[in-house]
Amino acid sequence: MNTPRGYNPIGESAPGAPRHDAALPGHVPGQYQPIGGADQPTPANGGFNPAYSGPGLPAWFGNGVGRVFFFFWVYLTAPIECALYPIAGIAGLVGAAIFYIIARLLGGGYDTTHGWAWTGCFLGVVAFMKFETNFEERNPAYKALRGWLRLVLAFLGMFYFSVRSQGDPVGTAFVVALVFVAILYFVLRSKWLRFVWHTLQQTAWMRASVASPLGS
Repeated sequence: MNTPRGYNPIGESAPGAPRHDAALPGHVPGQYQPIGGADQPTPANGGFNPAYSGPGLPAWFGNGVGRVFFFFWVYLTAPIECALYPIAGIAGLVGAAIFYIIARLLGGGYDTTHGWAWTGCFLGVVAFMKFETNFEERNPAYKALRGWLRLVLAFLGMFYFSVRSQGDPVGTAFVVALVFVAILYFVLRSKWLRFVWHTLQQTAWMRASVASPLGS
């Protein structure tokens, strides 16, 4: 068979116009599958998504965990909350005094009376925290004043704790209280920590709204 000079059978195109949308040789087209391969959350599976991309936990579960954490944290830090929220703190001091007197009348010892006082302080703070958060939203001047008042009360509280409970000398207690207030100052200025705390307060019915972390 006579073949023209320069003829290349490998590079010869197949009959018909070339198709640029055709699948590559050896490639089988399929459908997109999300990583993890799990179903999306539906009423049939209880609102949960077992995919790796994230658990579709129901809203009531997240809110419940947030409330438990909030009230547990406020209980552990009840005296500190008195300094951070002065209006609610006054109610906390009154509650602590009432519960302390009741425990003494019932014949409680040192641990019992102070445990009851701690609980009374917690109940007083929680009872008036919503009132204070609403008051601060209506009175920006109080919100600004409270920022400095928090530092003063925290300094006095830590100074008293160092001298009374730890038995530190006055100079040492002064330095400890000063360092504590300096750390507290930067913590309170953190916008993201403030946003998280305000969100927990809203979840626990202690705050009406939550401001953006990019705000003031």
